[in-house]
Amino acid sequence: MVPGGVMCAPTLTDITRAWGILEYFRTNWLEPVWLGCSLERYEEIQSYDDFMNWLDEDVKHRESDLGLYWRMGLDIGLERFGGGVGKYVTWGYLPHEDRYNKPTIEGRNAAVIMKSGVYDSFSDSHTLMDQSFARENLSHSWYDEGTQDWHPSDRTTSPTINNQKDFSGAYSWASAVLHKDFGRLEAGPLARQLVAGGTHGESWQHYDPFILDVFKKMGGPSVHVRQLARLHEIVKLYRQAEHCLREFKLNDPWYIKPKEKDGKGWGATEAARGALCHWVEIEEGKIKQYQVIAPGTWNIGPRDGAGKRGPVEEALIGTPIEDPTDPVEVGHVARSFDSCLVCTVHAHDAKTGKELARFRTA
Repeated sequence: MVPGGVMCAPTLTDITRAWGILEYFRTNWLEPVWLGCSLERYEEIQSYDDFMNWLDEDVKHRESDLGLYWRMGLDIGLERFGGGVGKYVTWGYLPHEDRYNKPTIEGRNAAVIMKSGVYDSFSDSHTLMDQSFARENLSHSWYDEGTQDWHPSDRTTSPTINNQKDFSGAYSWASAVLHKDFGRLEAGPLARQLVAGGTHGESWQHYDPFILDVFKKMGGPSVHVRQLARLHEIVKLYRQAEHCLREFKLNDPWYIKPKEKDGKGWGATEAARGALCHWVEIEEGKIKQYQVIAPGTWNIGPRDGAGKRGPVEEALIGTPIEDPTDPVEVGHVARSFDSCLVCTVHAHDAKTGKELARFRTA
């Protein structure tokens, strides 16, 4: 992959250079600066107690960037706010070399290394995620497609011409994405790591109980736990990058020309910010219909048809503001979702409706 999204056939030089970059990243930053220890030592951490023991084991652990974040986050109280909806989604990602040779929508969940799933913290339950469960609601969005819950492949995109902000009506270009049974779900590193702690799925798929244990020991979601999951995931992704480089077969064909003239398809993966999926319909060799649900859509979408807030909206409720003229806490919540958009957050006096300040958060 070349920056910009252009696919290319890898050469031996490309693979060798990639290994060099990966090793440099590990030996010059990931281990000495980020962790203060070897990857192998960090990978021994399986629980909240393991992590606390690791912090106290060596001053290098405590003074590492990860150790500094942990101490700083608790010092400023990031564990006290920014919870969100308490339910999480990942499509799963990283196709298994052998099990994904002939992919189908029905067989996809059982053929990816990082398993898919929904984690409901209220019932402490894990279930697999299927594309048929996805819905979009446009009740509070600038689209003219009614107020029903649509499956993404069934809706068309018909934007409203007059898109004035109306918080009792429409106020966002994002749709409200939801699960037909579980409702609003959060996507992102925290979601991936909470699902990774589940025992559902195939026995060979990736399993990591650490963040789920921290989540439970610290009383549920918060800005602090959400960011810790993002930091912890770096080590997991480093190992998977090594795994991918080992799998390259340079003589295999890298491009297969499509033969189908008509049909429907669906594809999903995990972007850095969370669950990403696409639906496409082809007619006479041309794209007739295309819909995307990006990670930001899961997280920043407005209220749905039942009036339920999205993850970022819900996470902002109850945020303690020490200084109303400088609500940095709002920024902490918004940034913890790493939303892919340029937006502003408005602070208002709830009694008068007066705008107190406006801050750019992304």
